[in-house]
Amino acid sequence: MFSQAPFEQAGWDTALKGLANATGASRAQLIAIGEHHTLFNWVTDADDGYVEDFLAIEAHRADVNYRVAASSAPYEVVWEKHYDEVRAAASNEAYIEHVRRWDGEHGAQMVLANDPGAFFGLATINAKSDGRTTETHRQVLSDIAPRVMAAIRLQRAIEHQGADLLRGSLDALRTAAVLIDGMGRVCSVTDAADELFAPDTLQVRAGMLRAARPDIDRGLQMRIGLALASRQAMPSEMWLQSPRGPLLVEICALPRQEWNFGFAPSAIVTLKAPRGFAGDQGPRLCAALELTRAEGEIVALLAQGHSRQEIARIRGVSAQTVSSQLRTIFQKAGVNREAELVSIARAVIEMAGR
Repeated sequence: MFSQAPFEQAGWDTALKGLANATGASRAQLIAIGEHHTLFNWVTDADDGYVEDFLAIEAHRADVNYRVAASSAPYEVVWEKHYDEVRAAASNEAYIEHVRRWDGEHGAQMVLANDPGAFFGLATINAKSDGRTTETHRQVLSDIAPRVMAAIRLQRAIEHQGADLLRGSLDALRTAAVLIDGMGRVCSVTDAADELFAPDTLQVRAGMLRAARPDIDRGLQMRIGLALASRQAMPSEMWLQSPRGPLLVEICALPRQEWNFGFAPSAIVTLKAPRGFAGDQGPRLCAALELTRAEGEIVALLAQGHSRQEIARIRGVSAQTVSSQLRTIFQKAGVNREAELVSIARAVIEMAGR
């Protein structure tokens, strides 16, 4: 069942129900918890409101959820004996009330993977009428765990493939977009967005989309976090100012499939700049004058009236580097003076805009 789960509609639910049946439990659970929020939480045959109640009490936290606090190394089974030890040391009444309200106080669990930024857990949930787990039932959980993890890896590969397809479509439309996965990491950047990145505005650092200014970055991270946590489709806007002009940044949640393990794009950040921005005209100038991408951006900035010193600051290089690049550009464009190059560049831009 688990080997087919990534390929079949409701395949994961069917497999988890099979696990619950094989372990004498009323329900089974597959959960992934990120650094700041729950990526997904699927419980078979859960009543309406269960997941919302789980999120409301922040049950992904170890100081709230005795199951999370009792978690051990990957593939080590944890059960009621360990829950009792955690609860004896410190209990959270909100979570205890939660599991009693939903009749799931007992059971067994294990961590399947504890990756940077997220861990995957598998559990069987026993109702009061099921009683506590037995050694036989816990052995079933232990035996199936490697198969479940293999299915999760397959699901991950499928989700990454979906991200690549979405990026290809956005590239074809020349959309400046950054795709963010469920853990807040950048999973794809279109070419048009990459052209708008700069040291003074936006960059990808350590796998995250970051703004140069700390105060702007805090606002950006807050908006991305809200989009991932709330799944709200309404875009959130913010403006970034740079020597090259204003840049509109829109953050929007993407439609979420029922089974999304956090690897597929969960939010999209689109970038919009006024017409004439270097990132908009650079590719045209590259094609017209047979320039490299960097050279095309330099010429576009010159055409906008920026000095060599301003271009150096914008691009994060020295003025000497810009002058050296311009000498190569003069040769390719067949000109001797900067004014001639600017005249040709503006003519190309004007032709492209007709």
